[in-house]
Amino acid sequence: MNRNNTFGRLLVFIVLGLIIGGILGECLGMLFGQLGELMNAGGYNNVVHNFFVSSFNLNIGFADRPEPVILDLYLVRFAFGVGIKLNVVSVIGMILGIYIMKWSGGK
Repeated sequence: MNRNNTFGRLLVFIVLGLIIGGILGECLGMLFGQLGELMNAGGYNNVVHNFFVSSFNLNIGFADRPEPVILDLYLVRFAFGVGIKLNVVSVIGMILGIYIMKWSGGK
C-alpha cells in the first residue's frame, strides 16, 4: 500500500459501499415487491423481492448473548453490542467501493 491507500481509507470505502448497497437493496426490494403486486406476479413477497430484501443478520453482545448488554446507572443507561445486516446488494456495494478506492488514488 502506498501512502494514499491507508487502512482508514479502505475502511471508509468498505463501510460506505455497505451502507449505500444496503439502502439500494432495500429500495430495489420494495420496487420489485410493488411491481409484483401490480403485475399479479406472486404478490408483494415474490421471489425477486425476497432476493433483494433477505439478509444475514449478526448481533453480537457480551457473555454469549445476542442482545446488547445494558448497564443501567440510574441517570444514564448504556447498551453495549454490535449488529450487522448484510444483503446481496450491500456485498456488491462493498466490492464496488473497494474497486473505486483502488482506482481513485491519484498522485
